[in-house]
Amino acid sequence: MRTAVADPGVDLGPLRPLMDEDEVTEVMVIGYDRVYVETRGTLFLTQARFASDAELRALIDRIVTAVGRRIDEGTPLCDARMADGSRVNATLPPASIDGPTLTIRKFARDRLRVEDLVRVGTGSATLFGFLRACVLARANLLVSGGTGTGKTTLLNVLSSFIPEAERVVTIEDAAELQLRQDHVVRMEARPAGLDGTGRITIRDLVVNALRMRPDRIVVGECRGPEAMDMLQSMNTGHDGSMTTLHA
Repeated sequence: MRTAVADPGVDLGPLRPLMDEDEVTEVMVIGYDRVYVETRGTLFLTQARFASDAELRALIDRIVTAVGRRIDEGTPLCDARMADGSRVNATLPPASIDGPTLTIRKFARDRLRVEDLVRVGTGSATLFGFLRACVLARANLLVSGGTGTGKTTLLNVLSSFIPEAERVVTIEDAAELQLRQDHVVRMEARPAGLDGTGRITIRDLVVNALRMRPDRIVVGECRGPEAMDMLQSMNTGHDGSMTTLHA
């Protein structure tokens, strides 16, 4: 699995109109003839189509080539992050049985605020007042939920309560957090290269962050051995740290 940053100027072909729709949050392609989008939490099959699997494969190649990566039958999984922050995942047969797949999670252009979440019913003003007090009191916070339920969105809002004077280290598999503070050190994991070297795991970054004099550590998602290191950091003087977990 590889991760890199794709050029926003890459020709997205029939996907470009979907990417330009503000209400579309995710674009999902299964083979050349099935293109879905997520809008307001609901999935829709669109009329967008590729002429063939070869055309879809060509788009995937353009995206990964733009970031200096490659995807082929020997390495059929690839993650990328476009320059605008959108996350891209591509797969090829034999990993994906029904043909190439492409999933693009669009990066939110506007950072949501507490008022936005209250307006859409995520929580009450009283609830967010309590959560703000928890952040200011340096309580350790875990946000748990299923895929697409808004864990990162909530984590972004919670992080907005962190005082400006504090030093924050963020750690992610693919950068999505949008902290508003000035003193933020952003770290991102990296898979191994073709020669099997150069891998940097979330756990590596959590351990390293402890040496960076952080006031708080914010991990985008704990889903492996790094959970133990995160818990240890929370109990060894790094109060007020935050992360998300899959429910």
